[in-house]
Amino acid sequence: MSSRFIRQRRLFSALAAASAMVAITVPNVPAADSECSARGADIVRQAYPEAEQVSEREFKVGGQTITLTKDPDDNPHQLICKTWPARPEFTLVAVPLMTSQTADGNEGDIELLVVDSDSLKLKHRLRLPDLLTDDAVFVSGVAFDTAYYRISESEIAFGVRIERRGSSRPNPFGETTLWLFTIDNKELRPVLDNIVVAAHQGEWDTNCAGEFQTIERRLAMGRPQPNRYSDILVSERKIKTISTLGQDGECVDDKDAITTSRRLRFEGGAYQVPENIKGID
Repeated sequence: MSSRFIRQRRLFSALAAASAMVAITVPNVPAADSECSARGADIVRQAYPEAEQVSEREFKVGGQTITLTKDPDDNPHQLICKTWPARPEFTLVAVPLMTSQTADGNEGDIELLVVDSDSLKLKHRLRLPDLLTDDAVFVSGVAFDTAYYRISESEIAFGVRIERRGSSRPNPFGETTLWLFTIDNKELRPVLDNIVVAAHQGEWDTNCAGEFQTIERRLAMGRPQPNRYSDILVSERKIKTISTLGQDGECVDDKDAITTSRRLRFEGGAYQVPENIKGID
């Protein structure tokens, strides 16, 4: 078996393992679920009464396109829905509002909806401009994160995770970022912005020699306190790998791992995320 094939297999196995490890702490959900498949059109009609259905799976509204779920499908530019386990009377919906989609890049927003799980009546909405706009680093996945984020004695947040991937083989790149949202005073609002919870990047000769880095971050909520928001405890594991071609023609990996932790505090209406752990804009 060629060293080139072995190196490729090791690289992608490592990236898959890193993503899986983070998902244990902050679970991903499939983009296309049966609930969205069955009720997606009804949700769109209630939330966008002016929308025009132009095909079986597409609506047009204000010059933008909404694509309904096709199950199974890995298209990140389609409707996703998730009943909120912490508040099952609500269903969370992420609506892709795409302005353009080409091979060179995409332009689009996400609008978050909170709807009544039974009637689908719209309760809250929040527009997130340009969250689906990309080019060489493309959006490869969107998912709700409904881990139990109790940010205060009276508030529970839910998350949205965005996965992005680069298209360069010699310089592989990928990251998963997390946003948190809560309903406060009958308003849907963001409380944590664009923290990277998983990342990988590297530079190699596409055969063996190269340098790679993976980052895994796990979030844990501090204990709720009266009249204040919980801190978020972030543990980070950073693994640096240097690969060289050995005398026997096999790749040799030299790995170094560093574990750190930090605390995010709620100030000025949101958790303060340092710029060096935020995702790309």
